[in-house]
Amino acid sequence: MAIDGETKDIEQYRCEKCNAPYPLGADDVIATCPYCGFTFTVGGDEIGRHLLLPNKLSPDEVVDVVKMWLSFAAGKSVGRGIMDQVEIETPDLRWIPFFRVRGNCQTYHLGGKKEKRGNRTVWKKIERSENEEAEIWVIARRHAATFGVEEYIETFQGLATEDFDISSTEAPVLNAEIGEEDANPRALYRKSEEDRVHLQEELDRLFDYRINMDVTDRSYTHAPYWLVRYNYMRGTFRVAVSGATGEVILGELPVTKLYRMKRWLTSIVMFIASALLFQALPYATAIILQSSTDSEALLVPVLLFGGGAFLWVAGLIFLGHVLRYEVTLTASGKEREDAFDFTDSVSSLGRRRR
Repeated sequence: MAIDGETKDIEQYRCEKCNAPYPLGADDVIATCPYCGFTFTVGGDEIGRHLLLPNKLSPDEVVDVVKMWLSFAAGKSVGRGIMDQVEIETPDLRWIPFFRVRGNCQTYHLGGKKEKRGNRTVWKKIERSENEEAEIWVIARRHAATFGVEEYIETFQGLATEDFDISSTEAPVLNAEIGEEDANPRALYRKSEEDRVHLQEELDRLFDYRINMDVTDRSYTHAPYWLVRYNYMRGTFRVAVSGATGEVILGELPVTKLYRMKRWLTSIVMFIASALLFQALPYATAIILQSSTDSEALLVPVLLFGGGAFLWVAGLIFLGHVLRYEVTLTASGKEREDAFDFTDSVSSLGRRRR
């Protein structure tokens, strides 16, 4: 997506309604004239129902929102001292296309949950069929690389839309790279993935899951997305803001010495605790085998091993935080946990410092 620097072939076309020239990407399927707002399927008919989520913020208000969030988030992680050297660039507004798909979903799942009954652990069968009205938002871009787009979509539920008016956008309106015929299967897939995530939190094992959706409504909708870049020291960082809600979606903070020191100390403590547990493991095992015939006592070595392994992995994760150049935080100031890759962390750190 052009928001994050993606480039692709662009051709000039003329609007069928106002005859104004405008660019059309090679992958565009649904286009909107930036002059009159005429929206149509490329090579086809006009899109009759085009909506938007109204934008609540001006550029100055976006800057104020970002400053407040940076101070709040930095205070929870890297330290508010960064605010003295933060330089915020001019906010960049883009209107991103989505399909809002509504329908009746019939779902079925079969799973199991472990329960403790006396000295035994048994599986409890969980089987359920449900009917619900669902609203699923699908981004209408195949090459979406928008920062925080998943978190952005989560803010749409319950927001009111209005008819699209090009005069109220005042910023580039991105074209869609998927058609209406692709919206339904993508919505079904997104709904099933969300359900599976929730079920895996509820169940110890999911054996079967099925879903069917009867679509009752589908609309082509543009949503206001602000990307704000700011400079700190010699680095550039991003904060995504929803124009529809007026709040931060996701943001990056620079890793400071204070942050690294906290993570170093935490990782060292975890490694030491892990080593102590592993060191105690053979002694505890020998003592139990010599002095106890209780089978439950054998759980002690298992717990020691499990605890040591957990602390070792946690120490590696915190070490990975030390090697990062930036951390990504949610709107509430909580760090988003990404998969730790030692090589990528070192490479990223090297690239940023050059």
